[in-house]
Amino acid sequence: MRVSPTKSLRSASALACLLFALPSCGKKQTVDWRNRDVAWKFGPTTGAARSEHLIATGTKRGSTPLAEGWNCRLIDGKTLTVKPYKLATDHRLFGKTIMRIGLFNKASERLGTVSSEVITADNASFSFEIPAEHAKPLWDLIIWFRKP
Repeated sequence: MRVSPTKSLRSASALACLLFALPSCGKKQTVDWRNRDVAWKFGPTTGAARSEHLIATGTKRGSTPLAEGWNCRLIDGKTLTVKPYKLATDHRLFGKTIMRIGLFNKASERLGTVSSEVITADNASFSFEIPAEHAKPLWDLIIWFRKP
């Protein structure tokens, strides 16, 4: 009996998919709450948003963002690090704005707030010590830019 090349290809594809999916079955991997990435988003960019926030996020007409994004990570269950992803090489708000970062739990309740130093081209990565009672329930961050 001869098997068509199409059937053989389909069988091989099905086997490959099965082998790929097999490791995901069974026991779920747990995330180490002490060492993990933390989701973030910007505060509102409409309504009563401050001019420096709109300029820093790149939402004000003619402005470019301070960075294309932010890498936020909890380390050892006590240190929150915030680093820019593709920081602008030059920006009119360098030396004139800070980040205010709201810490929130899964129910969108504010756990606390931290503030950065003034953001410059050479100083745009920050570390914040956060209380132990905020670290485990920390779900996401909301970033605002404002005058120091």
